[in-house]
Amino acid sequence: MKNIKAILFPSLIATILIVILDLLTNSLNTQTNQWDFIYYIAMAKDGFSAENLASPFAYRYITTAIVYLLTNLGLSIQNGFQLIAYIGAFSQLLGIYLFIHWLTQSNRAAWLSMVVTAFSIYNIKFLLFDIYRPDHLAYALILIQTYFALEKKFIPLLLLTLIGSQLREFNLIPLFAYLFMLAKEKRDANFSKQLGLSLIFILPAIILPRLLIPVNEDYQIVGLSLEKLLNIIVLPLIPSVSINFIFSVFAYVLPLFLITSTQKIKSTFTKLKPKIKNYLIAYTFFVLMLSFFGGTDFTRFATFLFLPQIIFIGLLAEELSNQKIIFVLICMFIFNRLWVHFPDWDVQAYRSFYGGFSLVLNSQTWLRILELSAFLVIGYFVNRKTKVM
Repeated sequence: MKNIKAILFPSLIATILIVILDLLTNSLNTQTNQWDFIYYIAMAKDGFSAENLASPFAYRYITTAIVYLLTNLGLSIQNGFQLIAYIGAFSQLLGIYLFIHWLTQSNRAAWLSMVVTAFSIYNIKFLLFDIYRPDHLAYALILIQTYFALEKKFIPLLLLTLIGSQLREFNLIPLFAYLFMLAKEKRDANFSKQLGLSLIFILPAIILPRLLIPVNEDYQIVGLSLEKLLNIIVLPLIPSVSINFIFSVFAYVLPLFLITSTQKIKSTFTKLKPKIKNYLIAYTFFVLMLSFFGGTDFTRFATFLFLPQIIFIGLLAEELSNQKIIFVLICMFIFNRLWVHFPDWDVQAYRSFYGGFSLVLNSQTWLRILELSAFLVIGYFVNRKTKVM
């Protein structure tokens, strides 16, 4: 009963945050636009027999399969995706609260981590705008996977990775980070066996969908063809790609630089338990790699840095004054444009709206980069002046 009461209030706050963000968010116009969602809607309607199947969208079929089942229960396709969007947002925010509370035993840390993530535009607000994405359930799943990884519960981690690999490619990362964590513990006798089992089960989970699902369009940036392999070399040489990628990463972790100094972040990292430190190193590395070579929407991919961010915020939360927390949240609200509708009525305006979109560098995106720089400078001087680290 005590555990239920401990969850009820965070659940209420998570729900309120979602309702407020939903009221501030417009709905994607699926009639005038022809974006990724057309493939997800087609799969939700016709499964793998849909006329147009495209990679990599077709390999992320769990969300569309759930919607397909919901339509058989009487929901429309749109309402099915909407329901998953709400469930995903709620499970993400509540999951963050529970995970950080487990890690730090601090209510303050859990609350702050949850609210900061809610104020990150592409974790919640964007997925309430474009409800057709496969990301909704991925975040909560990563939290559970990370819990199993840090507790060294390999079989549950492996099973969730098998499921998550059919949901979003980023859900493979916790297992990779776990194996790296074990490899760094040289005396761990389970590493070889668990590495072998991971390869036996995960490789087919990655390869078989790509062999068996009949796609007729390919939007992957990197693949096994010569042209797509060459992209690994070419992409880092394109200035706009690198600039937008760097922007997206710093835009996402802006809260950390508003909260504290780089010196305090480094010292907090050095104090982490070795297993957490090694896990975060590998997790962050793989997120950055998948983000850079995974597509064009760098700002959406950067959201998977939520895990290291909430861990650092959780560890720093007890040292922060209420005034500092309010300052950080106000800056986030302004920078992330939480009150503004996504301009889906114009594709160029949409791609420039936030910044960080692959090849797009124009006056608006440069202004976003300048704005981010200003907030970073403000954070630097505020932390230097107040010495609140």
